[in-house]
Amino acid sequence: MKERLHIGAAVMVLVVVALLACSPQVVLQGLLGSNATQTPTQVAQANVTPNVTDTATATVAATAPITPTGAPTVTPTAGPSDTPAPVLPLRTDLPALTLRDWPRPANDNGRCIHFLPTGYYSQQDFNIQLPRMVDLQMRWVLALYSDQNQLQLAATNFKKAGIIPVWRRTLRAYQRYYDWARDIKILTDAGLPPYFQLYNEPTNPDEWDGRPVDENQWIDNFVSTAKDVYNAGGYVGLQVTDTALLQKVIDRIKAEKGDRLFQRMFFVPHDYALNHPPNYTEDENAVLGFRMYADVFQQDLGFVPPFIVGEGGWKIGEQEDNRFPAIDDQLEAQYYVQLFNWFRPPGTLSDGKPLPDYLFAFCPWLLAANTTAGAWYDGFEGPRTATIQAVTKMGTFTRKFSWGTK
Repeated sequence: MKERLHIGAAVMVLVVVALLACSPQVVLQGLLGSNATQTPTQVAQANVTPNVTDTATATVAATAPITPTGAPTVTPTAGPSDTPAPVLPLRTDLPALTLRDWPRPANDNGRCIHFLPTGYYSQQDFNIQLPRMVDLQMRWVLALYSDQNQLQLAATNFKKAGIIPVWRRTLRAYQRYYDWARDIKILTDAGLPPYFQLYNEPTNPDEWDGRPVDENQWIDNFVSTAKDVYNAGGYVGLQVTDTALLQKVIDRIKAEKGDRLFQRMFFVPHDYALNHPPNYTEDENAVLGFRMYADVFQQDLGFVPPFIVGEGGWKIGEQEDNRFPAIDDQLEAQYYVQLFNWFRPPGTLSDGKPLPDYLFAFCPWLLAANTTAGAWYDGFEGPRTATIQAVTKMGTFTRKFSWGTK
């Protein structure tokens, strides 16, 4: 009897050793029978809450959209850096615009000015400022607005004066806005072209309200906003003060196959000159600084879109470069006459080069304000009498393009 027990025990040991060499599922089936269908791992997972390292995966699984029945299942094979960029959903029915197709004011002389420093107006503001602009023969204006009521009021007044505005919605670099279609309809109903500068100086800390400057966040916002404006039928105005950032925006739009944007996009350089004369070309601190950005567009796109200089020029008292005299009333007046004479036929820049077709207008900072430096009227520094008189006396002319008058 003991001999049989010893033999039986040996057989059992051999069976256990054989089972242990198999997979856990085989072991379970050997012990519980062929009806056991779950592995031990599956049984355990059914009753375990994901740990901290699983939280992100669990969140994604809970919020991801359900794949429609029959849709192919794609298994990721590349890391995040290799993920293809999304494709911008842009309308396909809007025609590409050449320079000669863009709307411009009647008797266009390229003369523009930045309106007021805020986007809130009363009718009295227009009653005061529009006669000044008419005397200066301003055909363009860059104007802020803060809501649809301000936009409606301003559009009605500028239209009556025969002035084409470039609009800038009061918007910080980190913010988004979703009523572009409504705003564009306000302009088209008023008979004005929908020029929109989207955002302003995105690398300026003032545009971030104390938040860290985040170029990538701004690029995300700009590209998404440009898509919305484009699809609503508006003209997309890009404004940066750095050629490297311009390059990044162009590359991002290309990566998302948004090339249609470039065909209805204009650029808004800021060309402050410090105390440099109009023919200064040594660096970007010049009224001719816009040509650096034109080079980037030409190299990357093969053409240059319309340029409307939205801010720039000179301010009384500037004397950063001691090689040149400080800006005073008489020098400022002389410089602005030289600048606006760029647009007088035949069209010659201050360094003797031809006026490029893509430069539509130059809008100095600032028409009127009592809270900021540089205002031509109503400023705490006093009115720019010499500049106002000199520009008013320039006479009437209409600029010419290489394709002739339009």
